[in-house]
Formats: sequence, structure tokens, C-alpha cells
Amino acid sequence: MPYNFFQTMVESNDVRGERQDRWIMGCFIIVSGIILFFNLWARSLENHGYIRYAEVAREMIRSGDWIVPHLNGEIFIDKPPLLFWLIAIPSALYGSVTPFIARLPSALSAWLGAVILFLWGKKVYGTTRSGLIAGGVLLSSYQYFYQSRLAKTDVLLCLFIILSLYFFYLGYRESGKKPYLLYGLSFFSIGLGVLTKGPFGLIPLGIMAVFLIKEKQWRIWVGREFLFGYLILAITVFPWFILFVHRVGFEEWIGLLKRSQILTRRAPFYFYWVEIWGQFFPWSLLLPFLFFSLWREKDCLWKSEKSLFLIWFIFLFVVLTLFKYKASRYLLPALPPLALMMGGVWEKRFLYFIIVLLFFISVWHIRETYWIKKDLSYSPGMVLAEELRPLIKESTLFGYRLDGATLEEINFYLDRITPVLREVETISNPSEQKEKGWVLMPKQVYEEVQRRGGGFTLVREFQYKQHKNERLVLVWVNLQREY
Repeated sequence: MPYNFFQTMVESNDVRGERQDRWIMGCFIIVSGIILFFNLWARSLENHGYIRYAEVAREMIRSGDWIVPHLNGEIFIDKPPLLFWLIAIPSALYGSVTPFIARLPSALSAWLGAVILFLWGKKVYGTTRSGLIAGGVLLSSYQYFYQSRLAKTDVLLCLFIILSLYFFYLGYRESGKKPYLLYGLSFFSIGLGVLTKGPFGLIPLGIMAVFLIKEKQWRIWVGREFLFGYLILAITVFPWFILFVHRVGFEEWIGLLKRSQILTRRAPFYFYWVEIWGQFFPWSLLLPFLFFSLWREKDCLWKSEKSLFLIWFIFLFVVLTLFKYKASRYLLPALPPLALMMGGVWEKRFLYFIIVLLFFISVWHIRETYWIKKDLSYSPGMVLAEELRPLIKESTLFGYRLDGATLEEINFYLDRITPVLREVETISNPSEQKEKGWVLMPKQVYEEVQRRGGGFTLVREFQYKQHKNERLVLVWVNLQREY
């Protein structure tokens, strides 16, 4: 009887513990979702860097071409199409691309990434607190929160790197339990990363290689499970690539690559040594203490599977440092392993982490509210499009000597044909009997043309960028359309 009673009590405690863990996980999922989606709809797409991906998705819908991405009517090869598809699919159902829908893939990716880290931290370190710290640290770090609210590829890529390494970890740890499925999901995630940001999506392969060499398990690379994974990777990536090259032609594709300027930002080798403090803030303040704790346990850590996190961070950080083109957002995939290691080291200081987490989440949202209040001054294209729409109605609008960012903004917010606004290279004299049309141009250009005897009909003048005191004018002119 005593033994049966004790066994019943243990089982009862286990059941209560499982229920509590499920309750905590449910709360984390709900709260993290609220944190990431709160006010996501309140901002427009403020500048060229944020609009262009949404504009590519818009042109994808309007043209019906889902294979070859276009920006302002020109083939866009800076990024593969996955993000554009994820924006375009719900936008096509809704009827148009909105700033909220354009940001949705990033917010959903950040949400899923934080949940995966919660599960991973709990599984590796054995406590729900470790999972909460890992997910919370990632969620509240400056770069992760900030990028989750942008229509860009970085958080989406970060998610696929997390997923690929998570499934790899599960497949390696639980070998014999559906390894084909787990490794297949890992390589499928790598393939999705490639469809998000090109060759950089292959970075998990390098992390896996270093880990398996350390574990003296390099033969896994040629095992049946990994061969199956390579097949999944190829099936994920190559169909779109083959269709793209077939559509544009091999020579044209090579020409596009040569003419492209995808990577242009250079920085000194120490760039990320400085950037890590701001991008992982506020948790970067604890990095010296984290690495000191890891150093004290280096022998135990290096022999355990937890070394995957340290290898992940070091490998990615070294690769980014050696790569001559640099940008602060490239650090994003290096933040999850730091968050996971913090979840393991400081599980006993859970309360302090919760206080800091809630404080800085509030700070980030206060900053976001400030940007929302300043929204109109940072979104001149949206304001201008609303002023143009009742004037030009369904007519075609042309531009003359406008910069590319202005063209993209007006194209996106007018949302008509592809493209709505194109540059006209020549404006004819009004006396010539050419096709007439609406033309938008900078005021100083209009004055210059008038001094040369243009005599165009001025319809309206617009304040475009108030902080730069830029003005545009809409005129009705004869056109020679030479694009």
C-alpha cells in the first residue's frame, strides 16, 4: 500500500507538471503573438528599402507572373521569390497589397521562431524556465523585434535557419525515431532559406558540418538519411530556378547577374564586434558573463550536444566577419543561439529576466508608437498617391526625371497597372501633335522646362517631402514615350 500510494502521488505530480507546462506554453504563444502583432497595421511602408519587396509582390499579382519577379517593370533578381509569394498570396485573396500584409510574413516568422526556441530550450535544458528565457530573450532583443515589423527577408531567413538546425538536432539526438522525417524537414527548411535569400540559406550546412566533425560523426553526411535530405533540398530549390532560367533565357540570366548590385555595403572586419552590442541589446550587456560561464564549463559543454549552440554562433559570426559585404541585420541568425545559451545558464534568475524583458518590450513599443505618430512625414508617397488619385482617375501617369524611390512609392500606393508610373525620357513641345498625358515632375525641373519655352499646363503643385522641402508638380503635356 505505501508503495502504491507513493507511485500514485508521483504520477499525479507528473500530470500536474505536464498541465502546468502546457499552460505556460500556451500563455507564451499568446503573449508573444500580442507583442509581435500589436500595432503592426498602424504604419505604412516608409521608404525604398521597405516598399520594394511589397512592390514586387504587387506587380506579381497584377502581371500574373509568379515565376519571374519584377520591380517597376524590370526583372528583379536581388532576392529569390519566397517572400514575394508569401506577401502576394494573401494579398491576392484580399485584393491588394497592404502594409500590414507586407509585414505579416516577418511577424509570423518571428512568432514561430520564438516558439521554437521555447520548445528547444525546454527540451535541451529540461526546464520550462529555460525555454521561457530563451524565447523571451530572442523576442525582446532589439534587432529581432525591429526586423519582425519590416517587410524584408531577414526574419524569414532566420526562422528557416532555426528550423533547419532544430530538426537536425532532433534527428541527431533521437536517431532511430523517424530520422528520415526529421532530417528531411531540416533540409526542406534549408531549401526554403535558399528560396528566401539565395546561397546564404545554405549556412546551416556549415554549422552541421562543424558539429558532426566535432562529434566524429562525419559519416552521417553520406548516410541514407542525409542523401534523402539532399534530394529534398534539390526538389525544394531547383524547380523554381529551372523555370526562371527557362523563362528569361540563360544568357539573359547571366547578364542580369553581371549587371546586378545586390551586395554593395562594405565595412571593416571589426564591424560585427561593435554591432553585436546594439543588435542584441539589452541582453548584450550580459555577454561577457555568459561567455565566462561557458568557459568555466567548457569541458562539459564541448562534450555535450549543447555545443551545437556555441558552434552555431561562432561559425556564423566568423563567416560574417570574413565576408567583405556587411550589414547589421545580417547578425540576426546569430542571436538565437545566444538566447538559447542564456536560457541554460541563467535559468535560476528567471524573475530578473522577466522584469527586464517586459521593460524593454514596453520600450520598443513606445518607440514604435513614436514612429506611428511621425508616419505621414516618413511616408510621402502614400500621401501623394491619395492626392493624385482623384485628379488622374484611371488615366496613365508618367514621370519625368523622378528618382527611383519616388517611382516605387507612387506605383505601390496608386496600385493600378504594372507599372503605374514610368519615366518619360523626352517631353515634346506643346505645339507638336503628340499623345497627351499626365506627367509628374520635380518643381525645379518644371521651371527649367518652362524657361526653355515649354508652355505646359500646370494642374497642381504638391509638397512631397516636407523635411527636405521637395515639391512636385502635375502637368498635362504632349509626350514622346521613350522608355
